[in-house]
Amino acid sequence: MNGTSALPVNGLDMPAMRIKPSKVLVDDAVLLHLHGGAYVSGGLLQCRALISPICAEAGIRAVTFSYRLAPEHSYPAQLDDAYKVYQFLRSAGFEAKKIGLVGESAGGNLALALTLRLRDEGEELPGALTLLSPWVDLAQTGESYRTLKEVDATLNAEELLHSAIVFAGSESRLTAPDISPVYADFIGFPPTLIQCGTSEILLSDSEKLEKAMLRDGVDAHLVRWQGMCHVFQAFGFEESKAANHQLGIFLYEHLRDH
Repeated sequence: MNGTSALPVNGLDMPAMRIKPSKVLVDDAVLLHLHGGAYVSGGLLQCRALISPICAEAGIRAVTFSYRLAPEHSYPAQLDDAYKVYQFLRSAGFEAKKIGLVGESAGGNLALALTLRLRDEGEELPGALTLLSPWVDLAQTGESYRTLKEVDATLNAEELLHSAIVFAGSESRLTAPDISPVYADFIGFPPTLIQCGTSEILLSDSEKLEKAMLRDGVDAHLVRWQGMCHVFQAFGFEESKAANHQLGIFLYEHLRDH
């Protein structure tokens, strides 16, 4: 798939897969992929389809996994699983600065939540974050939830809100920084590339996130892809290929030896 091969990962108590590009350009780095699905869906087949082209463009191996899902498992089960996989990679010998996080939609939320936990516990942070249509304001306070409601053919705000509540455990928790990272501070965060489409209701999530990260001194950059839908990188559009190439270049530049 996309010039990559895949094998199962042993040593974890959850389904996981390692992806290897046909041409490895940075041998001592790894991408940790955190999948989307509003915290209520998603699995390894979806994971591989999303991360493989990015992995190939970057020339960097990747590990992707299936975390526990709501409603059977609410927060912090998903974060605990992500933290466990991150520590697995560290114990396998990867330096923190050589780990790049890749997360789409809820996976973008999870990538930020993981980095927040690592920072707050005094651990070394990943070398780079790439966030694809990140779902970071679960309270839906952004204007695009209303202005793009009739434009977005992929997402439904009411369904998203239901998923958010079963993930968080209660509606009152939706503005907590560990649930909606856009309300957190990002001091000390690594370089971050954010991509989103201009036709998705999560557009304002990305815009608010970039503003908050820049406020806290993060090297963050949002790229708006005109007319694109939610997680358009997973489709076969020419824009998808261009976006994946952009992600690959960003990850390669930040994870390679300088």
